[in-house]
Amino acid sequence: KGKGKGKGKKAAALNSKFWEKKEEHENREKLGEETYAGTIARYSIKQGWGFILPDSPNDLPKKIQEKLAEACKTAQGDGKEVADPNHLYFRKPDVNHADGFKLQKEAPVTFCVYIDDKGAGACDVSMA
Repeated sequence: KGKGKGKGKKAAALNSKFWEKKEEHENREKLGEETYAGTIARYSIKQGWGFILPDSPNDLPKKIQEKLAEACKTAQGDGKEVADPNHLYFRKPDVNHADGFKLQKEAPVTFCVYIDDKGAGACDVSMA
């Protein structure tokens, strides 16, 4: 009985080639070096990704706002519930893993933004 079923896989290690390959296939384009403030809305340690809620979504670059609106419309069209249309996706290697930085809900962060084939996201995520 059991035999490990239902436990699922864990996220790839931080230094894994998996993340590099994933980034290459998505044609990621970082939009400048400007940093923005926000809070972690959700983070799944097991899956290695989460969402950040920007403090001022209207201050984000126009390209980011357009990608977020497009993603929200697509999700709603697929019958999915959108918790907040301004959530920015991020994943494990997008985080600057400083000593004591806990990726937990409502943790204040700063971040840069990018667009790729899948939409918009946050990178260079750091403790605020």
